[in-house]
Formats: sequence, C-alpha cells, structure tokens
Amino acid sequence: MNKKAKILIIYLSILAIIGITLFILVFKNENSIKVEENTCISDNCVSRVIDGDTFMLRTGEYVRLICINTPERTDAGYFEATKFLQQLIENKEVRLEKDISETDKYNRLLRYVYINDSSGKEIFVNRELVQQGFAVIWRYPPDVKRCDEIAA
Repeated sequence: MNKKAKILIIYLSILAIIGITLFILVFKNENSIKVEENTCISDNCVSRVIDGDTFMLRTGEYVRLICINTPERTDAGYFEATKFLQQLIENKEVRLEKDISETDKYNRLLRYVYINDSSGKEIFVNRELVQQGFAVIWRYPPDVKRCDEIAA
C-alpha cells in the first residue's frame, strides 16, 4: 500500500470516529430533551395510557373506564382513541368514581373518570370519549349508573 492510501485510510478513520462521537452526543442530548418531568404525585395520577379505555395509575393499579368501549389494537380507530386519552389524562390527576363493582375479571378498577381542564372545569372523561367519536356506549351490568348520562 502506498503512502497516499495509508494517509487516506487514517484520515477516513479519524472522520469516522468524529462522526460517531458527534452522533452519540447529539442522540444523547435529544433523548434528554424529550424527557418530561412528571410533577403529578397523587395516587390518582395517570402514569400511562394502555388503550382508549384503560390506563394505569401511579400506584400501578389499572383502571377501566366503564359504560364505554373503544377499538381494540387490531381495529380502525385504536391509535386515535388511545392518543386522545393520552392527551386528555396522561401525567395528570384524575378523580375516580366507583359504581357497583370494584374490579373486572382482569383485576382492573372499574370507574367513571373525571379531570379538570386548564380553566378548572371538570370533564367527564368517559362521556368526552363518546362525544368526540372515539368510543361507543357499552353497558356492563351492574355498572350502568351513568351510562345514560354518557350517552346524552
């Protein structure tokens, strides 16, 4: 190998190392910028939305919104319903209201869910999903106390 080829290989190796280093630094900084600090510390803080009608509290308990049903993962509208619920309640404190049953067969809390908007007005989350077209009324007796209110 001649001298010019060796210099070219060394030069390209140095450029590759610099490029990889810059990539790692930029990628690391991008991730740190995207991390949102969760200031919600209540037990009724929503830590994660599972799908359009199920979420997890900070305590690790799962909550199933009652009197409604949203599309399953394989159905049209699943991602839209999930995203809407995320934007509405994720990392926020909610008020939970029990009907008759405590939990379903999957050990999820069965609840009507309320959240305050930025002006302090209370939003009935179960009804909001139906009104915005992301859910349909689905009666699961005996937990039907507010189904008519959701349908209105």
